[in-house]
Amino acid sequence: MISIRNLTKGFENGPILEDVSLEINKGEALVIIGGSGCGKSTLLRCMNRLIVPEKGEIYVDGENILDPNIDIDKVRRKMGMVYQHFNLFSHLNILENIILAPMKVNGVSREEAEVEAKQLLHRVGLDGREYHMPSQLSGGQKQRVAIARTLAMHPELILFDEPTSALDPTMVDEVEKVIRDLVDDGMTSVIVTHEMSFARKIANRVIFLANKHIYEEGTVEEVFDYPKKPLTQQFLYRSRMYEKELNKNDLDLYSLSSEMKKFLLNYQNNDSQLKLLSVITDELLYPIFEHISNATIRLLCSDSSQRHMIQIYSKDFESDPLQEPYIDELNLRILEHYSQFVFSKQTKNGWNISIQMLSN
Repeated sequence: MISIRNLTKGFENGPILEDVSLEINKGEALVIIGGSGCGKSTLLRCMNRLIVPEKGEIYVDGENILDPNIDIDKVRRKMGMVYQHFNLFSHLNILENIILAPMKVNGVSREEAEVEAKQLLHRVGLDGREYHMPSQLSGGQKQRVAIARTLAMHPELILFDEPTSALDPTMVDEVEKVIRDLVDDGMTSVIVTHEMSFARKIANRVIFLANKHIYEEGTVEEVFDYPKKPLTQQFLYRSRMYEKELNKNDLDLYSLSSEMKKFLLNYQNNDSQLKLLSVITDELLYPIFEHISNATIRLLCSDSSQRHMIQIYSKDFESDPLQEPYIDELNLRILEHYSQFVFSKQTKNGWNISIQMLSN
């Protein structure tokens, strides 16, 4: 359906994509992953000529969309686009947001457009919200409206640019479900995402962008479970890790707990594991930072809830922190209650506390 040949696109600091070639088949769910600034969104926006590359060819159903004589608006009618920040018209209600393009671009009557809009709102789980204003909806609801608005144009392909990254973690599932349903129905989809768990669930094929080109590609199993190349392996390891430097002078334990919970919600988890993050901040970090100034906390997640691990380490620890009197026995017992195990170990970089999360 889309054929990209030898695409090169640069900005002020030089090329971000160089000699990229890619085939996207009808009915395929292709997920694009990679580090920040690697060109994921740039590649996506080249596919509908929102960004024009310096070199290369892009064919949609056999038509070169970089040909200056092509009717690009006609081609774009085949290609829906769902953005990170919804882009709803704030002065229009939800119904008006959805029916505007079908009426203006496709010449659909208002009556027909309204009937279909209500059907689409039902499809994305927003029955009865047609007369709400965007300001009355949550982020997840706005994104589902944006998807319904895209579907109202009957696209053959949808490009999703980080569709869940602006959402609170409690809202991510509702948007992911809508996208999964579209993919299951055979909608050709190209999805840029930093949510690796979502990518695993949705993709038929995955490409990893690095060093200005497609560094590695394959099935979900090939890329996520058995990556062959070192940059892919490093990226996937880092994507499962939350790490933060903590300083006593600007320490916000409430914010830290919230951030770690948000990260953990990307993976399989349970109530005990979520509770443990609050216990760590209240019963361990709070007393520790009354005696030290700096530390690093790291949350390592696996695709299984059985292997999540938390590490806290600091050069400021002069001795085993778990044996210090400021960690009283009750605090330690509470911590152990919500953990598989807790232990400390001295390394060349100081003492390290490791906490294995409960698996059930």
